[in-house]
Amino acid sequence: MSPSIRAINVYPIKSCRGVSVQSAILTEAGLMFDREWMVVREDNGRFISQREKELLALVNVALPPEVLVAAPHGATSILTPGASLTVTAPGMEPLQIPLARRSDCETRKVTVWEWTGVGMDEGADAASWFSRYLGIPSRLVRYLGSTGMGVDAAAMAAGRPQQQQQQAGAAAVGGGDGSLDYTRTTDPEFAVNYETRFTDGYPLLLANQAALADLNSKLVEPLPMNRFRPNIEVAGADPWAEDGWRVVTVTCSADGRALPLTLVKPCSRCKVTTINQTTAEIGEEPLQALGTVRSGKVLGWSETRKSWTHAVFFGWNVVSRTPGVLSVGDRLTITTPQVHDAFVLAQ
Repeated sequence: MSPSIRAINVYPIKSCRGVSVQSAILTEAGLMFDREWMVVREDNGRFISQREKELLALVNVALPPEVLVAAPHGATSILTPGASLTVTAPGMEPLQIPLARRSDCETRKVTVWEWTGVGMDEGADAASWFSRYLGIPSRLVRYLGSTGMGVDAAAMAAGRPQQQQQQAGAAAVGGGDGSLDYTRTTDPEFAVNYETRFTDGYPLLLANQAALADLNSKLVEPLPMNRFRPNIEVAGADPWAEDGWRVVTVTCSADGRALPLTLVKPCSRCKVTTINQTTAEIGEEPLQALGTVRSGKVLGWSETRKSWTHAVFFGWNVVSRTPGVLSVGDRLTITTPQVHDAFVLAQ
């Protein structure tokens, strides 16, 4: 049996709960709406994640189902009037965030890992909500690079150059700090000039369900896949087979197109994997088990990358220059094997 997509997950707000979907639009910057928002500190604009505020694991995010699929042919938007992101959490009233970008928005300097740029501030209500929930002064910001849903979703899914989308989005908000950029790009050591939103570094994360099953066989209590927060879950492959994939081609059931995905870097894992995504309780696994079977030293990857010696890996970071629609059940064909001693750049 050939590998196939078993699940697709979109995480609209960085470090909050994801939304499981049957299909999703893929852009060069990732799945539509994925990590389009993040919570930042009010004083310096630096991102807040589960690493420091594990209560983010309990924040539910809901999107109208119609915004997660392609627009009908010829449509320029599938956003209905009043369409919004709905945010809920224990002890908090629901928060509604409009999906349409406002023309009168304020911008804010924001930082996520190595990147400092301009984001759109979602206003006082959202700031108050997250400040009260997390117990520290916070703001909710939105990514302003490639355009989210509402400009031309159908054209994006059909492959129109994203630069046109990005220019339209930047023009819509206007202003901003001219010394900073709206657009964040991936680490050029592994993927040159690919865009990513508020992720930890790359547009997509792919994980293999058989790899999780193998890891769970080494644990006293098995863990669900949500500990690893992947966008694409693959079934029908051998455990850790993804380590041997460089380019996989998805046969898209939505339109029959072939959509190549390039696996550019194994994903090193952190404290977030030890946080129960249902209770926000912190444990020790899976990092201890991964250290025995999936460290850079054990895998031999540290021979060429010494900094990976003690890092542990699960899943792969993925890029693609071909937009389209991914669906659960889509088949994967392994078209190019991985070269581990080089990790060749994705151009």
